[in-house]
Amino acid sequence: LASGTRGASLWGSGTYFARDAKYVADGGFCGEPSPADGSRRMLMCLLSVGIPCLGDPQHKGVLPFRQKPHRYNSSVDSLANPEIYVIQHPGAALPAYMITFA
Repeated sequence: LASGTRGASLWGSGTYFARDAKYVADGGFCGEPSPADGSRRMLMCLLSVGIPCLGDPQHKGVLPFRQKPHRYNSSVDSLANPEIYVIQHPGAALPAYMITFA
């Protein structure tokens, strides 16, 4: 579920995605409710995260090496139980569903 880039850099630069829809909806990432029926929209995406590393604000679009010459593919907020995924490459996220909810 895309939460966007909104200047967030807590876990490094890139596009942020949340595992749980509640994080996206309650965080205000879905925009204002429609005046007509009060519904909001959220895009559900499929991510190719590869081998993630723990995110860091110092990651400025280039992730560290895991074993030269190979780099990590994405960043997460927790390696044990990730809730936030940070993707640096646009092709790693594929839109799957547009979810409309009230």
